[in-house]
This record gives sequence, C-alpha cells and structure tokens, in this order.
Amino acid sequence: MTDGIIQIDQELCTACKRCGDNCPVDAIEGEQGKPQTVCEERCVNCGQCIQICSAYDSIFDDNLTPRATRLRERSLFPSLKEPLFAVYDRNCLADVKAALADAGLFTMVQCDSTVSSAIPEDFGLAAGSLSPGQVAASLKKLGFQKAYNTNSLAAFSILEEAHELIERLNCGRVLPVIDSSCPAAVKFIEQSYPELIHYLSSCKSPHQVAGALFKSYGAKRSGIDPASVYSVSVVPCTSRKFEANRPEMKADDQEGRREVDAVLTTRELAYLIKDAGIDIFGLPPEEFDKDLADIPWLANVYCTTGDVTQAVLHTSPELLTNGARSPLNIAFADAQTEGARVTSVRVDQYDIKAVAVSGLRNAIPFLEAIKAGKREFGFMEIRACPMGCVSGGGQPKVLLPQDKLPAYIERANLTSFCSAGDRNKISEHAAVQQVYQGYFKKPYGDKSNRILHTQYAERRLGH
Repeated sequence: MTDGIIQIDQELCTACKRCGDNCPVDAIEGEQGKPQTVCEERCVNCGQCIQICSAYDSIFDDNLTPRATRLRERSLFPSLKEPLFAVYDRNCLADVKAALADAGLFTMVQCDSTVSSAIPEDFGLAAGSLSPGQVAASLKKLGFQKAYNTNSLAAFSILEEAHELIERLNCGRVLPVIDSSCPAAVKFIEQSYPELIHYLSSCKSPHQVAGALFKSYGAKRSGIDPASVYSVSVVPCTSRKFEANRPEMKADDQEGRREVDAVLTTRELAYLIKDAGIDIFGLPPEEFDKDLADIPWLANVYCTTGDVTQAVLHTSPELLTNGARSPLNIAFADAQTEGARVTSVRVDQYDIKAVAVSGLRNAIPFLEAIKAGKREFGFMEIRACPMGCVSGGGQPKVLLPQDKLPAYIERANLTSFCSAGDRNKISEHAAVQQVYQGYFKKPYGDKSNRILHTQYAERRLGH
C-alpha cells in the first residue's frame, strides 16, 4: 500500500478502466487487463474514481481475502455491512473514535450542508430526509463537545477573498483571482500550471479557516489550551484529506499543530454513526453551536459550482461603497466551454466578469488563456467535481451511471444558494465584527493574513 489518499485494491480491481477514463488528470495507470494503480504524484484526490468504481467484494467469490481481513486493512469497523469497492480512500476513523474517548481532548467538529443533505442516502433513504438539526444531534451524541456548520464559518473565507479581489482591482495587481477553496483544483494548478500559482487566492478554504479559528480564537474564548483541541471536519470531499495534511496548513501561533486533525467524508460519518448504534432518524433536532458565527444566507454556500462566485461578488460592493446599496443582480449564462458559466457585474467603478467552472478538464481552456496572457475575467471559481461539492468523492455512492445526474441535481436543489434578495452585509454582521475587532483587529490585516491565509507549492510533474 502506498501513502496516497486514493487506493486501488489489486485483488478486487477488474481492470475495467472506468476509473481511468473518469480521471481528470490521468493518474490511473496500468496495462490493459491488469489491475490499475494510482500515480500519487499526479492524483489530485478528487475521488471521482471512487464514485465510478463498481467492482466490489462478493460473497460468491470464496477465493478472495476474507472480508474481516480487508476491513482491518482499510481501518474500517467490523460492523460495516456495505460492499467494499476496489477503489477507496484512506480514513482516520480509528483516530477520531479514540479522540472522542479521550477525556483530555476537547473535540470540535464542523459539518457542511452538502453532508447534512446527502447522508440519508447512506441509510437507504432519499437525500434531504434528515434535518441539519438531526445531523448536529448525531454529532453531539457521538461525543463532540462543539459542533458547527462550516457554511456559517465560511463568512471569514468569503470576506477575506472579497478583500483580496478589491485589493487587486485597486492596486492593478494580477487578475483573475482564482478561488482557492477546492483543494483538488489547487493541486491541479500547482502541478500542471505552476506559473499560475500567484493567481490563486491566498485565503484558506472554509474548513481550514474554521480549523484555524477553533485552535486560535475559539480556544481563547473558551479558555481552552489549543493543544487540547481535537478538530474534525466532515466534508463531501476526499481531497480535503490531502489539504488538511499540507505543511502550509498550520497557523503560525499554533506551534506547528495542524488546524484540522482529522477529515471524515459523508460516507465515513455514516459509518461512525452506524457503528455507535445511533438511530439518527429518531433523534430530536439540536442546534449547531453558534458562538463563532451564524449568517443564515450563507447556509448553503460552497455546495454547488457558482456559490462562491456569487458570495464574493455580493460582498465586494460593501468594501468599496459607503451607505446603502442595492443588491447585485448576478445572472449566470452558459459559456461556450462545457461546464462553465459566466456573469458580469458592475461594482463601483469596476466591471467584473467572473466564470465558474465544473470539472478540471473544463477548466483547462481558461487556464491556458491566462497562461497566454488573455485575462478577461476578474474572478474564477473552479470545482473538480461535476456539479461542485454535492457530487464530491466522499459523498454516498450512486451505483448506476444513469442515476448519477438525477441524484446530483436533487442534492443541488436541496442546497440551492439563492442569489436574489437583500442580504446582510458580512462585514457588518455582529458575529463577524466580534471576531475581527476582538481578535484579528481588521479583515485582510496582518493577523488574519497569518492565520487565515496560506501559500502554495510548485509541484511540477516529473521534477
């Protein structure tokens, strides 16, 4: 076994090569008719190969490694009943379970709306069959002392990224700002377009921002030693496991500690709940903790492609204008490139054109255009997965190809980020002001830059 996030079980692989055909970066390798392997250097950990794989252990194959052995090899619970597929991702379930049992640790967890809406599928029911409050209740039943909705904490990512966009516009710095919240897209740019790294926003993704806040502002506010905080992120995305382990993801006042100690996918949270014997559907709803931030209109941001673009563009005018303003009318139109949608808005004296792209292959023409010096966009959002995070590699598997798109559309409809109507200004929200005035002093300042921003590394393939 390699150290990569994505693994292929050589015994179960049927060499159908569907995973390779579906891989956006050609990271699946192997001869025709032989089990495939993953090139760790090239892999961006998006997990779409996991979603497409249909080869699994069968009770009719009596010559296979015993299921109990395979469960141990994958660090999965003996109680797990689901099929074990050839392509899978490494997990840290045992570490999380041990942390929850450790009285010396203060456990904090964050969970986003894509997880809450899709997790019923892993219990045999339709997406949306559980309320977010029941998911929050299950997290607290598991033993987490604090449970937050990541999307509310996304306010800090959006505000910092909007400040970065405005700063680049005002100073004539390089555009577009390429949103940095999809770690698979970030790694893709680092390794395939390293000359474009400086276009990436330096702001960390929402779950990393939340992890940084847990171990800095949150710990200080609760009077807890940051060293005792065990931070868990539950996400629809397998690439966030890679992101959380990046050496850059350590706040400089945390003595080298990781901001997110463990990442669980939607599927893995379902495993944990089942193993604990929790009747998640019978739990009375509980509120997510709201002592860090709670901004209702951000409840479903970072779920589908275009969400971040809308949120950043909606936030930008409040940083440029004083007094009352009318909400922006953000309307996307399909671009000529498949999987891409464009919009244009007027923000103060600036005309900003933005593009939101689903799928790394679909992003290549836009990245090539920037590389060639054609920079018509002020903001670019790239999502590695087909419809954004709702179709992430860590979401419940949809086995039949014809069922995938309807399932993804249903999840997207449940987490629709509506761009119309009045919105509270993020920078004026009481919870956000409390954090900035009491801890960071100001947005996009020295302290917030140290804790909420990061840098990237060139990963030229073959070097």
